[in-house]
Amino acid sequence: MNVLVIFSSCTGATEALALAAAVGAVQARANIRLRRLPDQSSENGDDLIRMRREYVPPAQRDTVWADAVLIAMNRKVCGLALDPDQATALGRNVGLNRV
Repeated sequence: MNVLVIFSSCTGATEALALAAAVGAVQARANIRLRRLPDQSSENGDDLIRMRREYVPPAQRDTVWADAVLIAMNRKVCGLALDPDQATALGRNVGLNRV
């Protein structure tokens, strides 16, 4: 199973949920790719600078590769307001192809 995790984050809060979901997928023995959507923010906080440096944006080849896609935005994963443990469980279920 190949799981693509795409997220949008400027403060790191949604990044943490995306990471938790990715960990769950890995626990289920899935391969993951973690991608961050480019931001249009003029801010330059430490987390934002770090994320701009550490992540690449999703590309078409990522979606072709993926069997499943998880999207995290606005402190939600797949539209659900989850805490990190719930995000890990969701990622695990996706990795096991239970969702």
